[in-house]
Parts: sequence; structure tokens; C-alpha cells
Amino acid sequence: MKKNNTFTLRLNEDVAKKFAYVCQKEGLSINNQLVGMIRQKISYFERVKGNIPKNALDDVNMSDFQEENA
Repeated sequence: MKKNNTFTLRLNEDVAKKFAYVCQKEGLSINNQLVGMIRQKISYFERVKGNIPKNALDDVNMSDFQEENA
């Protein structure tokens, strides 16, 4: 089973409300909208620069992305 990661995102109130509004209008949760956007970015990156090798992911340090109190 794949491990899910949790991230903290800091947005000013105006941006957060606008993003929440967009998500509501599109019928998506904030989480699902962000996951979709992240997948699009990865897909674009791989189209432009080539597929990310699986072994390169072993070298990614996730500690910078972990919740401080997790």
C-alpha cells in the first residue's frame, strides 16, 4: 500500500477564498483540485524534459515536505 503524504500550504486569505470558490464551482474538493494540478505539472515536466527515472525518486529527500508535528 502506498503511503500518503500530508503537506501544509500557506496562502493569504484572498487567494485561499478564491481557490475554494473555484473548487466549489468545479465540484471538486480542494485536495482533489490540488492533486490534479500537481499531476498536470508532473505530466508537463515529463513531456518537456523526459520521464523521471524511478531510481531517481529514491534520492528525493521528503523531510523538507513533512509536517513538523507529524
